[in-house]
Amino acid sequence: MASPPAPLAATSGAAIAHGGVGSPVEWSTGCRAAVDAALRVLEAGGDPVDAAVAGVVVLEDDPRFNAGTGAAVRLDGRSIQMDASVMGSNGRFGAVAGIERTKNPVKVARAVMETPHLLLQGDGATRFARTLGMPDYDPTTEASVAKSRAARAALETGTSPAAWQTFDWRARWNFEEAITSRPRADDAGSTPDRVDHDTVGVAVRAKDGRFGVALSTGGMSLAMRGRVGDVPILGAGLYAGPWGAAAATGTGERIIEAGLARQVHAWLSQGLRAKDAAERAVSEIKDQGDIGIIVISPTDLWAAADRRMAWAARESGSSVWRGP
Repeated sequence: MASPPAPLAATSGAAIAHGGVGSPVEWSTGCRAAVDAALRVLEAGGDPVDAAVAGVVVLEDDPRFNAGTGAAVRLDGRSIQMDASVMGSNGRFGAVAGIERTKNPVKVARAVMETPHLLLQGDGATRFARTLGMPDYDPTTEASVAKSRAARAALETGTSPAAWQTFDWRARWNFEEAITSRPRADDAGSTPDRVDHDTVGVAVRAKDGRFGVALSTGGMSLAMRGRVGDVPILGAGLYAGPWGAAAATGTGERIIEAGLARQVHAWLSQGLRAKDAAERAVSEIKDQGDIGIIVISPTDLWAAADRRMAWAARESGSSVWRGP
């Protein structure tokens, strides 16, 4: 059997960032800041994985986005569980799932990459963050609490997504506190599955052809405690290899089922351009749930989504921006 062709040589460094499917396009300013941070690391000779992490930290620290500060508050109105992951084109991967009270989960995921493990979850991930010198931190914002109330109101009033209307969530309530509070009257009528914005991500290409990618998410308000989406699952939410890197955002369960990011890399290896691979990925998921994705290859980069999405991209050394 003939060996597959080698990837084309990269001609320049580049970075692309997204603010999550559903994020307003005017928030692309935050994505530009993330790209700038990533390219600064790259231009200083840093590793592309570290460059991607630096970009995601910017988005985690921006309370507009659903990652780090501003992460989604769950149905109990107070708890937040976050996921993050990183990967390099050498195959190395690190992730955290269900981490709590930590400012920058993506930094913890990067540190997991240096352990014998691929994924740390729950209180183990949170305690690991403390060993790294990361203090206790509350990422709650007024906006995230309001979205939690809207999600709870949708459950109470029967306006939640169909899957939740046929699920006995009261019988399966698994939060520490019992169901006691009722949503406020002015919380009713929201549709949180179409209002919330999702995972943030950054993908980076070094001039020498190496790739790095990172994701971080606050998950969903409309979720049971312990729910894990696509972000910390290798090959689902993100993937990096010799042909490029991809970082997805959207309905995590469907992205996991499709093994989407790994599939995108396979398409790149078969000769698809980043634009075609990104748009094909959206077409695979859009009838099953929300989907957005950024893709970077040795020669190009692109973003695609089934609805609005903040994103930005720039080549190293260039002042020309790409975005919505």
